[in-house]
Amino acid sequence: MTLIACFLLNKEIISTGSESMRRYIPLLIIGLCIVFMVLATLLYTTQSVGKKEQANKFIPVTKTLTVYTTIPVEMASIIASEYQKDANIQVNFIPIAKEDLINNFQHNNIKDVDMVLADSTVLEELKSLNALTSNISEEEDIVKERFKDNNNSWIGVWYDPIVFCYNLDYVKNNWQIPLTWNDLAQNNNIKIAMTDFMVASAAANVLYSLSQDKNIDNTMLLMQQIHAKVVRYAKYLSTPVRMVGMGEADVAIAVQSETLRYINDNYPISIIYPKDGTAYQLTAVGIVKDSNQQVEANNFIKWLLSDDIQISLQKNRYYYVPTNYTSLTYKEFAGKNIRFLEKNNIFDENAKKAILDEWVTNVRLKN
Repeated sequence: MTLIACFLLNKEIISTGSESMRRYIPLLIIGLCIVFMVLATLLYTTQSVGKKEQANKFIPVTKTLTVYTTIPVEMASIIASEYQKDANIQVNFIPIAKEDLINNFQHNNIKDVDMVLADSTVLEELKSLNALTSNISEEEDIVKERFKDNNNSWIGVWYDPIVFCYNLDYVKNNWQIPLTWNDLAQNNNIKIAMTDFMVASAAANVLYSLSQDKNIDNTMLLMQQIHAKVVRYAKYLSTPVRMVGMGEADVAIAVQSETLRYINDNYPISIIYPKDGTAYQLTAVGIVKDSNQQVEANNFIKWLLSDDIQISLQKNRYYYVPTNYTSLTYKEFAGKNIRFLEKNNIFDENAKKAILDEWVTNVRLKN
């Protein structure tokens, strides 16, 4: 009886266990389905991301524009990369010194060159050689006359004004700070840092523009007064700004682009635009008359005037003011209504050399 009872008890337990297992089978199936769906989703996502990354790596190039340029190589690389993404057109930038660029055009050594992106003074030289084609579009028509050629041979795309870069402690501790060139020259208790006019055209534009505005004799007198307060003539455009940020000078005569770069790095400096006017360096672009890609070149100019490239440049710490005053990036700049001195291409190269030589002789090297 005992054996029979045990057998029946075991049979009941097994039966009960089987019934319990049957109850869990639907849950097990649902769980497996969920796992399968998750794995399938992950696989699809991985494949999609892989395809997208592959698509981003391979950008089909339909055409190539060859451009002579005097802008920094790193900056040119950013522009080329962004335009290839946007237009599927490769921009082949050829970095070249200003003198070599002009010389190549003078000797017709410009095979397959479509465009030039450089300082506006370079474009003026090429215009005089009849090397550029006249070009105009709705986007270019918006640009102010100051920033383009009267005959539409070239157009400015962005500019970099000269500013007074002040140390914030100096501003806080002095109730009256110099706001004009004359104020700066006449203040005897200020330490000034500036880039040597001999080593940077952006700095030398101050000398040329002031000479046009105030005449050469008055400008040299002004520079002699400023010279007495200069603690250093730097070799680079960034050095005066850094000196002010470190408290080694009270004010720098500097380009805005470098000043904004240090402001974004949290240096204690601020920008003041000279009330009596300032100089600027204008970057301009023109289409070579003999180029076979006039339409493509014109489209590239339109793009250079757009917000897209300015946003990319600012992300990479290049802070220039766009000449297209309708763009959003232009509206972000505080100094939109700067008073400018005369255009910095008013003197020819011989006249500029004479002014620079006089500054070196009567100011820079004079005790």
